[in-house]
Amino acid sequence: MSYMFEVFYKAPANPKRETALTERVARLGGRLSYREDPDGNGAQSVSLTYEFGSRDQAEAAATALREQGEHVEGPVDYGQ
Repeated sequence: MSYMFEVFYKAPANPKRETALTERVARLGGRLSYREDPDGNGAQSVSLTYEFGSRDQAEAAATALREQGEHVEGPVDYGQ
């Protein structure tokens, strides 16, 4: 089983921010598995989904990102 969380930030897309987030998550054991742009029909945020092999890694990474002010939802089980 794997675990995931999502990071949301207000549009427009910010490639430098995303690169920094993804590098930090990678150092904490995760990987970017999905990216979603605003849909133009209400959702005005960019969503980044990160996946982890263990809940402990996901919890630690989510906490670290929250401490730097990121909006993180999860982690949750991401059954395979």
